[in-house]
Amino acid sequence: MVPGIPTLGIRFDIEKVAGGSYGFEAWKIFWGAIDPEAIRSSILFEGDTDATLRGRESVFCIAIQCAESKEIERVKAVFSQDEKFGQVAAWPRFAEGNACAFEPLPDAGRIDAMGNLVGDAYESLAALDSVRKERAAAAPKSSMVDQGLNRRRS
Repeated sequence: MVPGIPTLGIRFDIEKVAGGSYGFEAWKIFWGAIDPEAIRSSILFEGDTDATLRGRESVFCIAIQCAESKEIERVKAVFSQDEKFGQVAAWPRFAEGNACAFEPLPDAGRIDAMGNLVGDAYESLAALDSVRKERAAAAPKSSMVDQGLNRRRS
């Protein structure tokens, strides 16, 4: 990460995150709360915090950096209100600024100007694809009958 630019770390309590891969499950919660198009031109990072690696806590962090402080504040507001994140959030919920930027979190991709997740985004991309599939499966199915296009004309 680059110190000195707006940074927000979203902190997940590993013990509370369900599933075999806590990183993947944390990313699913992340993408369930925020759409990539809402965080265009940002850089993403992920991993266990330094304190976790040293055995002092059990926290997985997803961090976002972007040029605009107001974007970071908007993302923080979204996660402050998100019920699923609230159920698995670590304490404190967030790490901000250089307190986050100095964490040893590897690159997890970036969101380009078009809102696409690109780069080294293996787990984050897999989770995004999973969330999109879940949303598509839950969406009402439309058909010609539903649209009234299959009506008989008299």
